[in-house]
Amino acid sequence: MLEGWAHELEAWHDFYLVIGTAGLTLTGLLFVVVSFGARTVADRVATGVRAFVSPNAVHFCATLVVAAVFLVPSVPSSIVGLFLLLGALGLLAYLAHTKVHRRWRENKLQVLDWIWFVGLPILSYVLILASGVAMLFGKLWSKYGIAVGLILLLVIGIRNSWDLVIFMAQREQKWDGKGRPRHGEGDR
Repeated sequence: MLEGWAHELEAWHDFYLVIGTAGLTLTGLLFVVVSFGARTVADRVATGVRAFVSPNAVHFCATLVVAAVFLVPSVPSSIVGLFLLLGALGLLAYLAHTKVHRRWRENKLQVLDWIWFVGLPILSYVLILASGVAMLFGKLWSKYGIAVGLILLLVIGIRNSWDLVIFMAQREQKWDGKGRPRHGEGDR
């Protein structure tokens, strides 16, 4: 059985190599972007910016870690399935902990933002969780569910990071170099 699993993983090797590299690269780029807007991220008045930034780093890192696990040779599918199940549960708990949904309501953001910052990440992690369970039971579709979940996490992270870059750039333009509003503009 382990031989069949190893053979199946060989066919997916390049996919996990590419998706893991993308997760790693995008995590690094996110750190660079956040360092340019560090004042905005660190500002306590910027309600919830950190609640929207950190999950993107987590999505990219989750993609990297899952891809890395699939690239480790000779790990039984039952161990990988259990890892996916527990990891997805942990990540869903993390999303609940960030209170992104509450921040979305408090800041009166658009429904599209809810979809991208709350709905789709939950969907991705539920898909990975279900795929982990399916992998434990030897279901063939589990590999495709994991692939879709990982690709979705990358797309979500890219879109949300871009949204945050635009937000931080607009916010930086509203403040002078001494932390005061420029021309009477305050925090929204």
